[in-house]
Amino acid sequence: MSDAHFVFLVSDGPGATVIDSQVVDAVVAIGEEGVHFDLFFLPPPRQYLEHFAFFARRRREIAARVEGRVRMLPGSRSTQLGVGVSTLLVASELLRTRGRVVAHARADGAAHLANHVATRCPRFRYVYDARGDVEGETRANAVASGRSPAATEREIATRLRQRQAIIDGAAHVLCVSTVLRDRFVASHGLDPARSTIVPCVADADKFGPDAAERARARRELGLEDRFLLVYPGRFGTWHYNEETFAVVRGLMDADPSVYFLILTPDTEAAASLAKHTLPDGRYAIHSARHDEVPRFLRAADLGLLLRAPDPLNEVACPTKFAEYVMSGLPVLISAGIGDCSGFVETQRAGAVLRAPDPAAAVAAVAAIRREPADARRARIAAAGAALSRQRFARDMAALYRRIAEAP
Repeated sequence: MSDAHFVFLVSDGPGATVIDSQVVDAVVAIGEEGVHFDLFFLPPPRQYLEHFAFFARRRREIAARVEGRVRMLPGSRSTQLGVGVSTLLVASELLRTRGRVVAHARADGAAHLANHVATRCPRFRYVYDARGDVEGETRANAVASGRSPAATEREIATRLRQRQAIIDGAAHVLCVSTVLRDRFVASHGLDPARSTIVPCVADADKFGPDAAERARARRELGLEDRFLLVYPGRFGTWHYNEETFAVVRGLMDADPSVYFLILTPDTEAAASLAKHTLPDGRYAIHSARHDEVPRFLRAADLGLLLRAPDPLNEVACPTKFAEYVMSGLPVLISAGIGDCSGFVETQRAGAVLRAPDPAAAVAAVAAIRREPADARRARIAAAGAALSRQRFARDMAALYRRIAEAP
């Protein structure tokens, strides 16, 4: 493996939060196991040009954390010409080194380009990191953008053909949930032996119970005697914000100690919804950096993860889930969210809501609170250790070594 070269391909720009937690942290953790990646971001050309200065700053920030190179290249799959140009750009960068090149291709955009490179270069192999359901994602985007049904169906057909080629050409396939893996087996003929379930995980060095920090954070927030609900995430198309706030309002009406911490960069949208839904003085909105989130989670008593019943969510594994349970937080979660809802049921790590019903939420939270808080936190955190990044980093490093050494 001495002459093998490893690269992590991301089909997007280097935005914060998810990229920091699910890409950069992963590259660092796998590097600690001896497999070092270069990191290539492949944003759409227009995004690449419009946000060039921001991308340059983020490149420097990320480069300070990882051992390999960090590059930004325009990556297009919207036209045959765009794919061809992007493939040449990526190939020229990846194949500068001698020996085998093994790529981790995160999501379909990066994997589509990786597949094009692989068909042209026998010393290049890639692992397809599948993040979601193509059909569900395309339909949701079509509704949000007002695209016609005919255009939507054409795009779905194209993306499913691309995904079939990606799966067929991959050295291995990573799936964020068992549900997604099973769909690939049924619809794309994936051999389960060529796949591994890798959920969205969290860093054990960042997330975990800490009684002293919990007490300090609650004291600094002035919320020592409150039952704190927390929601870290975005507002908009993909999220169940109105339903979540309605459930929170029901919990507040049932218990005057309930207080809601909202951690989001979308502060204006959160403030508008809170103003029309929640009582004054019962919530706070923070635009928290990713490195500030563990402190808030330790301060909290319950994490919220409510999603719409949709094919997109049925295969999902939201990052916040691992962060919740590793911190010892019980989770109030919707039914049918990837493997997460089943985890909550089998590990007694919160409660599963069949619908966003405030009355059902009140009963569920009352049942959760019957267990002593300290014991509950320790028990859930112990179960959550199964979702630590460090555990999966060892497995991923071993996988990449096997691919690099295979004939």
